[in-house]
Amino acid sequence: MPKPSSASQARPPAPVPDPPAPGRDRWVDAGIVAVVAVALRLPAFLASAHLSFDDGVYGASAVAMRAGGAPFRDVFSSQGPLWLPLVWLGDAVTFRASSSPRTVAVAAGAVLAVAVYLAGREVTGRAGALIAAALVAFSGSALWTTGPLTSDGAGEALGAAAVATALAYRRRPGPGRAVVIGLLAGAALAVKILLVMPAVLVAALVVVAAGRRRDVAAAGVAAAVLVVAATLPWGVAKVYQQSVAYHTGVSHERTPGANLDKALSTLADRDLTVLVAGLVAVGAGAVLAVARRRRGQAGSPRTPGHPARRDRLVGGRAPLVVWVLLATAVLALEAPMWRNHVVHLVVPLALLIGASRVPWPLVATAAVLAVPWQLAGLGGVLRPPPYRGAAAATAAELRRMPPGAQAISDDPGLVWRSGRLTPPNFVDTSVLRITSTDARVDLTEDDVVAAAAEPRVCAVVQWSGDRFGRFRALGTRLAAAGYRSFGPDLGRGRHLWLKRPCRPPSARAAIAAPSGRDGGAEARGR
Repeated sequence: MPKPSSASQARPPAPVPDPPAPGRDRWVDAGIVAVVAVALRLPAFLASAHLSFDDGVYGASAVAMRAGGAPFRDVFSSQGPLWLPLVWLGDAVTFRASSSPRTVAVAAGAVLAVAVYLAGREVTGRAGALIAAALVAFSGSALWTTGPLTSDGAGEALGAAAVATALAYRRRPGPGRAVVIGLLAGAALAVKILLVMPAVLVAALVVVAAGRRRDVAAAGVAAAVLVVAATLPWGVAKVYQQSVAYHTGVSHERTPGANLDKALSTLADRDLTVLVAGLVAVGAGAVLAVARRRRGQAGSPRTPGHPARRDRLVGGRAPLVVWVLLATAVLALEAPMWRNHVVHLVVPLALLIGASRVPWPLVATAAVLAVPWQLAGLGGVLRPPPYRGAAAATAAELRRMPPGAQAISDDPGLVWRSGRLTPPNFVDTSVLRITSTDARVDLTEDDVVAAAAEPRVCAVVQWSGDRFGRFRALGTRLAAAGYRSFGPDLGRGRHLWLKRPCRPPSARAAIAAPSGRDGGAEARGR
């Protein structure tokens, strides 16, 4: 027998990931992923207390919209023009119950996990896609943004859906998919604008790289039409003032190093499974690459029919690498950067981990071993406690107010979870508004005192030294307007002022009465 050649003795190249299977298994998996994601978020959905400042702001916004307030015109909105309409829709389809405003957040959690799974099936096998979806479904950053009510989770869910559709378009391009990509990208931008830009750019890159000009035009037009349609009902000027100029007009020092340090510490606190699995994937991948090089094994072959340059840009896992790099750059450069924003990095990281060429049992085992430590830091969202102490006492007093009475707070969630309505201009009492120098969006001590003088407002709550605590004469001025300080000491500079006597008009009159920004501006001559 002839002696085998050295070429025939060499090991075959590493197998290319399984092609996406159009069969039922993908949709069965997607259904299971969605159910698990929703189940993990039910405790946050049902929580009797507000779970974060944003959760309270948007919960109070939903109640204000129930009372007839319109986004931007009446209800202050710092997010994109589609966000509050989505909150309103989720609230309506779940019958406007106490926790109904959180519906859109829980739905976003399911959409996000499913989008990650479907995107994973386009770049790796079934096991890798399931690992990526599980990492996102259980991610602390995702739980804190798709359980409690925040725009970050919904924006990233739409962005991830756009990327998943774009990766499917890469395999089977067509004008229909291009339009869907454009609609999803436009919806993401109409919710979160800047922070979803990495996902939108990756989806756009995939469509452009296909070289089908009509599809590119169709996707672009679909995205533009959706953004315009979401903006026009509320007025372009108001949307720009509140969702764009409001953020860009506040001066913040850009600190890329500090931002990246905060992102890394957030991964360690909230996303230990992602961090550990990622480190294992990188380390094991490096070891396997060295071993393959020593054996003289070539890398995976290129997909037939695709130019080398296109492979480098949008082939295989390249879009995920681009997504991670862009998301990291946005987090490093934005100002201010909040911990919730890390979800925009976690999603592409999880996909890249799932698509790594490391044996999936190794990655899965590493993630599972980190679960107990991650659970220890997620009690606030997986086992949310009720109000206690000063918060419970404040909520009880707000509930005792007469029917139709409203309240103003620098932590609006206290008012929402007490079953009370917040005047629509005061649903967002963030530090950015209080420190803003733009009279069209700022909140001042004069605004609070003027609104507190309205017959339907019977309580003012100061919960933070950084917000209403900046108004040094607030207590004195409220006392002059007929308010009395709540007896027990709430501690930490917190105060509850109650109007005595409190005689609000009927609920119908309270809903109809003006309490928006324009009325407040007129009251102080602006």
